[in-house]
Amino acid sequence: MSAKIKHRSKQPNALSGPISMQQVAVHAGVSRSAVSLALQHHPSIPASTRERIRAAAQELGYRPNPLVTALMRSRRTAASASSVRASLGFLTADAPTDRWRDATTHRNFYTAATTRAIERGFSLEEFSASDPQMRPERLIDLLQARGIHGILVAPLTGQNNTLPFNPTGFSIVGLGTSVQTPEIDRVADDHFYAAQLAYTQAQALGYRRIGFALAADVSRRLEHRWLSGYLVAQQQYSPRTHIPVFMPETRDEIPLGLSTWIARHRVDAVIFALRDQNKMSCAPIGTGLISLSVHDEGQVTGIRQDEFRIGAEAIDLLVEKLQRWETGSPRGPRFQLVRGVWCTGLSAPGAGLRRQALLPEK
Repeated sequence: MSAKIKHRSKQPNALSGPISMQQVAVHAGVSRSAVSLALQHHPSIPASTRERIRAAAQELGYRPNPLVTALMRSRRTAASASSVRASLGFLTADAPTDRWRDATTHRNFYTAATTRAIERGFSLEEFSASDPQMRPERLIDLLQARGIHGILVAPLTGQNNTLPFNPTGFSIVGLGTSVQTPEIDRVADDHFYAAQLAYTQAQALGYRRIGFALAADVSRRLEHRWLSGYLVAQQQYSPRTHIPVFMPETRDEIPLGLSTWIARHRVDAVIFALRDQNKMSCAPIGTGLISLSVHDEGQVTGIRQDEFRIGAEAIDLLVEKLQRWETGSPRGPRFQLVRGVWCTGLSAPGAGLRRQALLPEK
């Protein structure tokens, strides 16, 4: 299959509104079919010509409509137009590459995102940026070859907060707060609200000396939103009840000094920025335990994040960006927040009451 290359080049006039493929063709001095093939990396177009056409498209700000791209691909393969389903990318960064499936939160994000993508007429394809063979350039080439223009980024691992490739040319949305460089649109739990809600609900249970234990590295990753919510909530009550935050550098250090901190400040309930029952259970049996990340209602008391809604709303935002052809890093990135709900549980029965032997005693 080949396309006839024109040798006439014209300078573009002042352009306004969405750029068409025909305008790219005129600017590059080629036929419209050559532009179409070049942007699909078709071998019938010489590499030098493909590069010239891509440069012209970038200069004019041309962005292909992913829905139209999917429709044309379907027609070429004799598929029914009613079965067209453009693809979105789901980018993970865990090592091993499937490690993200060990986290309930991440699985819930993916399940909700997949369901909503199908409802919106898309499929969701998984890609791993941590694959040793997946260099950033190869990842971009692979996404382009698959006709993928929209990417949903799963939470990054550890203290990594940098997207592992250049998002230019893609619509992109991050799940959670982890991607901080470059600035992108994100959808996440409302951590500030969650910490405030946990504090006020602990007050309602009769607790008065309510402490907060979280790791400093986690707090930085969440841009100190949990910490801020706790400190603001604490200011609404008597200064005599204010407790210094217990903040070692990592989660693993929490059990080491937890009991000493509780005894020193006469803490009767602890709000934890974790759900690890073994680490939480280092507190004395008379101390109420509240988690800001509860999964099993009726067991641990605390906040259940609406992970399914977060995943669904992230897809909605991504599809809207695709429809508006919004690519790369936005000038004013959006941070869309979803509020969790309070869940009563056995780990914080109320002031003066011993909690159930739900958590191992230390």
